[in-house]
Amino acid sequence: MTRAIGTTWIRTTSMGAALLALGAGAALLGASCNFGPCPGIDCPDPHAGTCPWRCAEPVWDGSYSVDGFENRRVRVAWVGSPRDAPDCEASNYNHFRDYYQEPKSLDRCPRCVAEPRRGRRYERVELVKGDNCTEDVVIEAPTVSEFVLPPHWDGSCVSQRTDVVPAPDDVDLGWGTAEYGLWDCDTSLSLEDVDALWGKIVRVCERTWPMDQYCAKIGSECIPVPAPGFRECLQYFGEDELQACPRSHPELVRAHSGVEGCTECDYDADGDRSGTRTLTFYADEQCSQPIPSTDARGNGQCFDLPPGVFPRSVSATLTVESIPVCEPRGGEQEGELRPGGVATFCCGPPA
Repeated sequence: MTRAIGTTWIRTTSMGAALLALGAGAALLGASCNFGPCPGIDCPDPHAGTCPWRCAEPVWDGSYSVDGFENRRVRVAWVGSPRDAPDCEASNYNHFRDYYQEPKSLDRCPRCVAEPRRGRRYERVELVKGDNCTEDVVIEAPTVSEFVLPPHWDGSCVSQRTDVVPAPDDVDLGWGTAEYGLWDCDTSLSLEDVDALWGKIVRVCERTWPMDQYCAKIGSECIPVPAPGFRECLQYFGEDELQACPRSHPELVRAHSGVEGCTECDYDADGDRSGTRTLTFYADEQCSQPIPSTDARGNGQCFDLPPGVFPRSVSATLTVESIPVCEPRGGEQEGELRPGGVATFCCGPPA
């Protein structure tokens, strides 16, 4: 049901039969459907199948309903020495947060670090059929294709995308969504202090594909393939203490939120961050044949495209005009120092 351009489908063994059955049925139903409103119940949702990566393993322990777990909150985690912790973005994920294990001598609060955020980069680039930027303030037409951008995309050429099936012959506009976040600085904890206070860090990363409805049909979520050392995890939110993990995610991981008794990290910023961004669409996959487009709103968000085109690649130009000076605050002792609250995860084996 999907056409994933420049990517390979990967299915987990335990879900193979379900996915194949769903895909085969959808393919038969979709054979007679054209792009646009579906004329009857025999036409599947045109977005079914738009996962460029893989479907996460649904929670299972004799049934697919296990109290305390939500398949829509799937994440990946890495456990090991703080100094060896990998970067989430380099693993095709976004950083969610860190947890900690094996407390050493909790004799101080970890120092806070504040770093300036640069201009807001593009988080999503979608192609839309049946609307235009110039006349309509609200774009209500459906997304028919989306480029698969890396986390914190630097604007370099991207050609991988997923299309609805059957895809239209052309599109009318390109829509770029910038990274969300109004804050000017990012805060974190000093790696030196974390390494001195804790034996292990549990680095938790997350990323899903908003356009997907294929994995959702089997109660799952579309996620990138975990990088080596990462494991697929579901956090436990039940009221009772978890005694054992379900068979689908058998490994129990418990970790602390941090050092309790310390003030939270924050920052003071001198100056603002500002910059510009714009997209360029191309008729080929190498970003060498630019397509004329109009930034109709002048903010790098909505681009009207000429009739009869379907971009094969995209790049972005990002300009940083100013960044703030960030001064960290917080990380001061305000009470007895002890390990913070415990988060519970159930995970599969490391990749």
